[in-house]
Amino acid sequence: IGLNSRPDALTMSPMDSSARGRGGLASSGANGGHAAGRDAAHLTALPDRFVSMDDVVAKELADLEYPWDLARVEDRIKEYTAFSEKINKQLSARVMANYNEFVQGMQQVQAVETELTLIGVLVKNGRRKLQEGDLGLVRGSMQVTRQHRKAQRLKALLATLGEFHDVLQLHSRLDECLNQENYCEAIAQHTALREALAVEKFQQFPGLLGLREGLGTNLALVQQKLSDGLRVAAVSADFHAERYEEILKAYSMMSPDQALSVGKELLRHVTECIVAVSRQCMLMFSCDSSPDSSMDWHRKAQLRDLCQGMDPKHFVDCTAKLYEHLCDFLYRHQFLCRWHEHRAHNAEIEGDGSGRFREVLREVLSELVASKRNVWHHISQQVSLVLMTLEFQYPALSEESFLHILHLTQTLIEEGDAFMSDYQPSRSSSTSGTSAWRQWSAPIKNTLKSKAHDYFQSLHYNAWVGFKVAYIEQDSWQRLPVARSYSLIHKDRLQTSLLRKELGTAGGGIGGAGTDSCTPKGRTAESNPFRNYKPESLTPPNSSPADDGGLGAGRCTDEIDEHALLQHWIDDNESLPHEQIGSSMLSNSNRSPVVSSATVELARLLERYFRMMGALPQLAPDIFQSATQLVDFYVHCVLCLFVQDRHLRAFLEDLDTGQHSPEKLQQRHEALLLQRLCPDLRRAVARSRDFMSSLSLPESCAATLNMQAPVTGAVFLQVTPFPKLTSPGSLCGLSERCVGVESVAALLGDLNDLRSWMADLLPRTEKESVDRFLASQEVIAIQLRTIVLRCAASDILEVPHVGRVSLDHFSNTMQALKWDARDFSAGSPGTPYVEQLRAQIDELARRIPCAGGGSIPYATQRTVWGWMEVRIMQECAEVVAKCGRKKTQEALICLAKDFQSIRNAAQQNFRQAVADSSAAEELQLLPPEHAMASATQWVYLDQYLEAHGYLPNEILVWCKRHPEYPLRLHKAIIEYLHASNQRAQRQLMSELEVFLAAYISDAASEFGVGRGL
Repeated sequence: IGLNSRPDALTMSPMDSSARGRGGLASSGANGGHAAGRDAAHLTALPDRFVSMDDVVAKELADLEYPWDLARVEDRIKEYTAFSEKINKQLSARVMANYNEFVQGMQQVQAVETELTLIGVLVKNGRRKLQEGDLGLVRGSMQVTRQHRKAQRLKALLATLGEFHDVLQLHSRLDECLNQENYCEAIAQHTALREALAVEKFQQFPGLLGLREGLGTNLALVQQKLSDGLRVAAVSADFHAERYEEILKAYSMMSPDQALSVGKELLRHVTECIVAVSRQCMLMFSCDSSPDSSMDWHRKAQLRDLCQGMDPKHFVDCTAKLYEHLCDFLYRHQFLCRWHEHRAHNAEIEGDGSGRFREVLREVLSELVASKRNVWHHISQQVSLVLMTLEFQYPALSEESFLHILHLTQTLIEEGDAFMSDYQPSRSSSTSGTSAWRQWSAPIKNTLKSKAHDYFQSLHYNAWVGFKVAYIEQDSWQRLPVARSYSLIHKDRLQTSLLRKELGTAGGGIGGAGTDSCTPKGRTAESNPFRNYKPESLTPPNSSPADDGGLGAGRCTDEIDEHALLQHWIDDNESLPHEQIGSSMLSNSNRSPVVSSATVELARLLERYFRMMGALPQLAPDIFQSATQLVDFYVHCVLCLFVQDRHLRAFLEDLDTGQHSPEKLQQRHEALLLQRLCPDLRRAVARSRDFMSSLSLPESCAATLNMQAPVTGAVFLQVTPFPKLTSPGSLCGLSERCVGVESVAALLGDLNDLRSWMADLLPRTEKESVDRFLASQEVIAIQLRTIVLRCAASDILEVPHVGRVSLDHFSNTMQALKWDARDFSAGSPGTPYVEQLRAQIDELARRIPCAGGGSIPYATQRTVWGWMEVRIMQECAEVVAKCGRKKTQEALICLAKDFQSIRNAAQQNFRQAVADSSAAEELQLLPPEHAMASATQWVYLDQYLEAHGYLPNEILVWCKRHPEYPLRLHKAIIEYLHASNQRAQRQLMSELEVFLAAYISDAASEFGVGRGL
């Protein structure tokens, strides 16, 4: 206490002591003042913290410097202890000096405390007495008042509970109306409940908070129920007019901020159902290709996965089922439009319903009409997506199935076009009239065109490969026994069967209205063209042999049997005696077309292509181009099969390759002579080879070819020559060669009969392509016939063991004789060998009609005989050249006589039948205007013999004027005329070689650069 007191406080005296004794107070004050002055020096030495309420020790320790000096701390403690003792001593002295006053004050305090205690007891007794009075007098009246107030509160509570009960009844009736699908009453109850809860007195009750919060839930539930009802009306098979009208009235009763657009809701439901139905159809026919469970895979699989996992055999059924549901959506949408139009008309006339209901009918009708474009657009997009996702590849998807899908899709397009026929586009649209609604089907048409193109390409390449493997490489090339009326291509097989029923037979069309004025009628689910769709054969069945003009068809009793040689064709022998083959029998062999198994198969392929052209008008030009590729390939195969490799290489050799070495000049010149014989054929074959080598075939073709993918079109160039080309027993495959070239002519003849029909299948701008193709193919077929029969005639005469002596042996024997003599009065030294050749000509004249069992047409035989005569004539010229410089002019005359003898024998045999027939005509192997026409006549030999009598300085001019002679013949005649002047020979040959090199280059440019072998 002393430490916390100021020095001036020590001089103060107690209040009681000052009141009771003034003298003592003055004395003590004087003593205290004296003592305070005495110790002032000690008190002022203490810091201020010793007289404050703070922690003095903590502050003292804080003032010490660290580390602490313990000695200094001990000194400070001793100093403060001394101060404390002095202060305590002073306080004790002051208390003892004022002891009496202190005792009196304490007594006075005790007396006051006793009096206060007595007063408290009296107050408690008074309160107890008042409480007893209250219990006796006031308690009764207070109880009455409280009971009265309680009764009033209960009445108010009952009134409030009654109002609560009315609100709950509104909520109950709302739930009941929702359960009973009484949507109009539900909307009325919801409106009443919302108005009741909006009263201000209900705002203060927390118990109604749940009902107020449930208003939004109830409204959402009503809207969901109405939306579900619209979904049923939009896509369900059954339509309940009363229920649908109830839904529309419920929408008319809703406020604008609550009611949704009915037309938009219907469109949304239709759009969702289009996607859902597409997925369900894919799920129905797809295969589970995932290792997960079937349930998980069906839930997670995308539309692309479902389409890729579907067996192509199910494409038709899946497409028909999908289109059936989509058409039902179109029919229902159109029906709703008619229903709204009819109901709005009746409501206006009869005044039925409220004005708001009639307004809703008109608004929904306008929205339905405007949403037709969106409905068909969504259907088009979904169909395009499904078609684009499905894998259209041949042979996994058969041609029959593809045609069914094509037919179904085209039917759907027609249904959609009919659906959009009464749609009025906006004025801002650039299209109008018929094109304004036909454009809506563009997505499906474009997708269908793309998928059809891909499918046809796979079909084309697979059919091409199959035709090569199964027919070109396996055909025996025997003439098939068919009647004169046989046709390779039939018109009745060029169109698919029409499975589409008439659209107007049930209900008057997709949007047609019936005669009943009360109920709109149109196409319904029962008249859906896709319902219960049964895939039937779209291609005509193959006709019987008699119907096709086969064996036994068209035979009349008054005609000579046109199949008298049939058994010999089948046996393929030459057992029929030559004497039994008369002119009438040979004439009859020309009546029926010459065809083989490969030709018949090619005709079947062309029929398939023509059917595709009719089914796919947009792809008709491409399909026709593919058909021409098959014909070009067939021509190429006939050429490669029936022309020996050395002749084929020369025919296809590229002369414009910069190879101008003198060593190859003779080879190039001979190749040029062969190419000029058939220039159009050479260009066409070279063009076909370039095209085929650039192709890339689908993977499905690799299995047919037993090869690893990828496969290129180079496989089409690999054609093995026919094995009988060097067979003496079959006259080097003469009958097979004739069948090959004549089958091309037979095929082109049938195509010519279909010229106008094929042109009608093409667009107007492409119609001329048919005429161009047939005209070019006619020239190519003639030239193919020329080169194949020419090579056949050469092989028959050149291949050993065919006859008694080959031409090469004949010419070598003749040139080895002594032709340097001048006296040939004893006869020609080559007479025995000429007689041998004449005998061989007679033998071949008897064997050729019997080749292939007599299956070669007589006109073809004449052509073969003509080319044999040309080959003999050319070999005679070779004999003259091989005799060299030693031959004399007398020898040339002798050789000319021998050659005349051979010529007479050849013409006697080859043209005897013509002279006997009434239709005798001169055989022309080449047209008169052909550049090589003179090389096919005996004047070719006569001119060469006459050139040996020219002056030496005239021979170069003659050689330049006759480039149709081989270079070796030119060289032989130059050496003959300049036998004594080697220098002149070399100079003339050099000039001639330069001329021929330039001549070959100029002629090669006419053929164009083509791909050789």
